[in-house]
Amino acid sequence: MIISVEGIDGAGKTTLVKALEKALREKGIEVEVFREPGTTEVGEKIRDILKSTEIDPLTELLLFEASRRELVATRLKDTGKKVILIDRFSDSSTAYQGYGKGVDLKLIELLNKKVTEGIKPDLTILLDIDPDTALSRIGKRDRFEEREFLQRVREGFLRIASSDKNRFLILNGKGSKEEVLDRALTRIMELLRRDF
Repeated sequence: MIISVEGIDGAGKTTLVKALEKALREKGIEVEVFREPGTTEVGEKIRDILKSTEIDPLTELLLFEASRRELVATRLKDTGKKVILIDRFSDSSTAYQGYGKGVDLKLIELLNKKVTEGIKPDLTILLDIDPDTALSRIGKRDRFEEREFLQRVREGFLRIASSDKNRFLILNGKGSKEEVLDRALTRIMELLRRDF
């Protein structure tokens, strides 16, 4: 089972992934955690480039897709009965580079299908949060341009979720860590009981 956790920067994705990993392990479930970009050697090098350099949006998309391809090709193929938690996956490219930065959505869809070989998460947990709260959490100055960008990304995630309602669980990112974890874990355990 592949579970992705999505949302704008500052929504609490990494915190939730760590909490889910711990909770699932305590239940005796084998878990592996990946992050995008990253996880593989190539992915981590790409992550360093993306974090340190201002890049054209299309170049940025292609780097994310290259990192994703390495993850799929080397780590996501034969995972057995493990639960895979991924901090971001292909929906992030659609939301950030597509809705956020204006890269052609059909191109992103085509690239995502190609690099993932059609792999989609069984469940995507979307932590929805407003840009003002997100920016205050990550300690960034509340610049108008950044707030507007994150709002476009947020709206993009919500559009993606509305077009694939069976895959998405939308949680309020402003909720307590315990409440968010409990709701996410409840859905995961329902799916595990059904599928395994």
